Amino acid sequence: MKLSSRYELNKKAKVNESCICPSCDTEFKKTNYQQAFCKSKVGTTCKDKYWNTVTPKKRNNTTRISPASARWTAKQEKYREDNFNPDDHEHPFSSDAHGQS
Repeated sequence: MKLSSRYELNKKAKVNESCICPSCDTEFKKTNYQQAFCKSKVGTTCKDKYWNTVTPKKRNNTTRISPASARWTAKQEKYREDNFNPDDHEHPFSSDAHGQS
């Protein structure tokens, strides 16, 4: 059965009905009206795996960098550009900083 078909069946199922997780094929009993995935995995593993598989933009994203992580990285790079002057001091990651050339 296709992942999306199983997801739709789970969404239509009533509370306390038996369902099968579209990600890991684990059977579970639906505990609330919006549940579509099992809770047997840690955190939201099954839900994340499902959406990363069925959403083309996410499936084709090989970097897997979240928007929040991308914003933080850009902010850090900007901070370093604004606050690091190579003429003032030696860069801590250069080979000269460790006595090597």
